[in-house]
Amino acid sequence: MKKDIYFGTYKNSNVNKLNNYIKLIDEINSKYYNFSFPFTKGNFDLNYQDYIKDKKLNYNSKKPEDVFEEISYLYQCIPNWNNPSTMINVIPPVNLLSTATVAYTNLFNPNFAQDTYAGYLIASEFEVIKYMSDLMDWDYKKSRGIFTFGGKGTNLYATKIALKKADNTTSKSGCSPNKYFMITSKHAHPCHYQVCDWLGIGSDNCIEISCLSNGQINIEEAEKTIQENIEKGKIFLGYNLNGGSTNDLIIDPIKEIYDLNKRIIKKYKLNYSPHIHVDFVLGWILLFFKDFHTAKKALKPIMELKKYALEVKYADSVGIDFHKTGFCPYISSLFMVKSNNDFSLLNSTENKELKDLHYGNYNPYNSTLELTRSSSGAIGALVCLKSLGIKGFQEIYINMFEGTYRIRELLSKEEGVCVINNRSNGLVTFFIIKPARYKNLSIEEIIKLPLAEIEFIKKYNVDFSKFILNRAKNNLINFTFTSSRSYKYNGTNISLGALKIYPISVFFDKEEATKLVKNIINEIKKYKENTKNYENEISISDDMVYKERR
Repeated sequence: MKKDIYFGTYKNSNVNKLNNYIKLIDEINSKYYNFSFPFTKGNFDLNYQDYIKDKKLNYNSKKPEDVFEEISYLYQCIPNWNNPSTMINVIPPVNLLSTATVAYTNLFNPNFAQDTYAGYLIASEFEVIKYMSDLMDWDYKKSRGIFTFGGKGTNLYATKIALKKADNTTSKSGCSPNKYFMITSKHAHPCHYQVCDWLGIGSDNCIEISCLSNGQINIEEAEKTIQENIEKGKIFLGYNLNGGSTNDLIIDPIKEIYDLNKRIIKKYKLNYSPHIHVDFVLGWILLFFKDFHTAKKALKPIMELKKYALEVKYADSVGIDFHKTGFCPYISSLFMVKSNNDFSLLNSTENKELKDLHYGNYNPYNSTLELTRSSSGAIGALVCLKSLGIKGFQEIYINMFEGTYRIRELLSKEEGVCVINNRSNGLVTFFIIKPARYKNLSIEEIIKLPLAEIEFIKKYNVDFSKFILNRAKNNLINFTFTSSRSYKYNGTNISLGALKIYPISVFFDKEEATKLVKNIINEIKKYKENTKNYENEISISDDMVYKERR
């Protein structure tokens, strides 16, 4: 075996060989390229068992071109996140500087378990934490953090600290059944319940608090729930708050929670402070608007969201996903705590303060769940922050927000279309198309219809999203979006199968939004032409519908 083919040589950096291999992969995979459309080419039909059943690991080494040719098959049907009209979810295009740096850094295979395995590269983690601390008005000399395996990881660390603050015997003795509880918001991420499961607290003890009409956690209900459970003898661990919900970018009132926490501590004479964690994985980008001021009406939502985002200074910890709203390659999740005292609860040995850390004595594996950590998250995030800068992030997100409101404005003017989240400050647009018999009804009238009719409208919209997806897969249109069966109309439990436009490309702006809406309207017309008999074919007859309405 010629080792240099696979490993290069120890006498140089091997960058040229790496670049040549990337170019070779690129040439081989070009048969699937489809850059003007939402997906790479493919037949969108793969059974995984059928794919692997005849696979046998080769005995002899293979040439690079043969390996790349064999794996090329796997590059089919990949979403093209650079395309401004690929609007499926909050997965962004990647900053090329970050991606190049991550690939180059991996040549050295650094392990962030301790600094002697990573050289000075591990300082990238401290540098990112410094920048984020400055944006959050935290003292960087006291704050600490680590990059970890994802958003669930950041919430896991926060909940672990909350548990240790309330009861430091749990590390050795474990959790007693139904002894502890946390609170979270109805609009919070499902992983808040999952981490309570993983840590032995129990998912039932992650108590969901309802939200106000604006989507924020109900402080009055939260206070009542906390008091009731403490008076039952349970130990209160803390709060896992929304720091930018996936759909509407809702941020809970952190200062009000901070004030509530002080009342709870005083009333029940707690000898610890229940932990306040903000699941800030999306909303952190609003910090770039900290010193940004504008009178532009279209940017009013950013100013409104920023107001709540800046309250993060009252939080004890946050989770930040650079691989979502930060345009970094997966995975790049950062968990941060405001106080090194809280961070020390994760450490099985003495935890040094920042001023006492220097190369050769930093061993984060003592604090981290992982005994092995990649450098990719930290170095990728650092390069993205440095390359775009505060103004660069502002420019990208101003374009996205303006494009979003252009979509809503134009769709709202169309007969037969209802935008159902016009008041949302977030980037997502939810809308429905109305079957012919309901074309003159407002959204307020639609949600009052009998259940059978609501289910009819839901199926009509879900089927339209499938129509769009199939046409995108077949390269008949250059955009795609999804429907949400679970999205509930504000203040109700009514799901209409709302169509969900989630722009996250750095190339999305007002002009792209205008073109997009024009294309969507054309597709709605085609869908209605193709489904003229749809209402008769569906499982709701006219007789049944109108009898129920009468």
